[in-house]
Amino acid sequence: MVRAAQRSWLLSLLFILFLTSCASLQTQVSHYEFIDREFSARQYDRALEEINNARNEGKYKEKDRVLFYLDIGITLHNAGKYKESNINLSKAELAIEENFTKSISKLAASMVLNDNVLDYPGEDYEDIFINILMALNYIHMNNVEDAMVEVKKIDVKLSKLESKYKGMADKLSKSKENIKFKSGKTDLRNSALGSYMSMVSYNHLGKLDDARIDKNRVQKAARANLNTFLEEVLKPSEGDKVAVYPICFAGKSPVKNPLELSLDLNTDLKLGRIIVPGERDSGLFFKYEGDKDLTFKFAVPTISGRKTRIKSVRLLVDGQPEGKMFLLEDFSYVARKTFQVKKPIIYLRAGIRSYLKTTANIKATEKIKEKTEDKKLLGAILKFTTDRVTEYSESADLRCWRTMPGDVYVGKIDLSPGTYDFTIEYINDRGQVIDMEIKRGVEVKKGGLNLIEGVSYK
Repeated sequence: MVRAAQRSWLLSLLFILFLTSCASLQTQVSHYEFIDREFSARQYDRALEEINNARNEGKYKEKDRVLFYLDIGITLHNAGKYKESNINLSKAELAIEENFTKSISKLAASMVLNDNVLDYPGEDYEDIFINILMALNYIHMNNVEDAMVEVKKIDVKLSKLESKYKGMADKLSKSKENIKFKSGKTDLRNSALGSYMSMVSYNHLGKLDDARIDKNRVQKAARANLNTFLEEVLKPSEGDKVAVYPICFAGKSPVKNPLELSLDLNTDLKLGRIIVPGERDSGLFFKYEGDKDLTFKFAVPTISGRKTRIKSVRLLVDGQPEGKMFLLEDFSYVARKTFQVKKPIIYLRAGIRSYLKTTANIKATEKIKEKTEDKKLLGAILKFTTDRVTEYSESADLRCWRTMPGDVYVGKIDLSPGTYDFTIEYINDRGQVIDMEIKRGVEVKKGGLNLIEGVSYK
């Protein structure tokens, strides 16, 4: 009996050691410290090396290949390698579609462990930003037609967002007896930046009616009143001058952080209810047929914006300030709005998963007490092991595209065709320039779509 108990203890200890060494159960972000450093310094060749080194060290596993392609894609974009960027972004977009389809069939596995074990299907705001980057790449390659194709994909993705997760909820409801999953809703129908790029492209192609339709879509999607500026964008340039459209990204991407929820199991009501901080009624519940009232906590992901020191952007042409830059879109807002649709599914699944693990842990603890009543030390060790396995395996999936920017500013200036030096200044709330990039010898062409792009991760 003692030997059997010893074997049980050893097996349990080995199991928890295996779990704690298994990075697949927790989100890995340590490698971004070095990648972020190179992005802030605009050392994109070195950033590529860091990303590839991280992959060789196992920081990007096969299940995280979407993130690898996204990080490579945006690094190449920032480095001006637009064709190579689109190759990797296309791989990311395809992998997102494949992984979402596969994730539905693998949801049962994540009920045992957590969502970190699944192939990462990307967030919907990330999927949208892929098309924005690809459109920018095509514009830089003087291919406006293909850029328009990418922009239209954004509208398709947003229009299908609610039906996409309703389908997932319906499939989950069929697979889990007595549990009704529901998807959420969002009032986000357009991407402000996507619609703006479409407006500018249509205006450039002379399709003014289409440009005005997009102008109205930009105004609906933007959080600020940009009507006066947008009217200015649509005005034709005077004389021999041509329009130049600066687009400047600023700050760092939204990220996922763990949010602690509570699960209340009530025997009188025969109900399991998930309590979300700040919400009176989350609408997240399921039937509970246990014989004990229980309350415990568990973690889920929530979307948070990252602070930026940049509060405005200024453009100089040959050293002289030109025009005004306007904040068009905050990507953390877009991230939260799109996340709302799948949030009820994620939170309810996490609550049920925690319930299953906790009740299994209670039963295991009771068995341990029965078999180790006269061996208190061994019983304590086994219980500690069981508790840690339960705790460790219930970790929120915090994977996200951390090399995305946070905000985007846009403007319009009219210049005569020629070659110019453009300086982009990134300014804090005290009016101080905290970052600057200079683009020398930029040719402004008559008949071309002149787009100047800048980025600062400060």
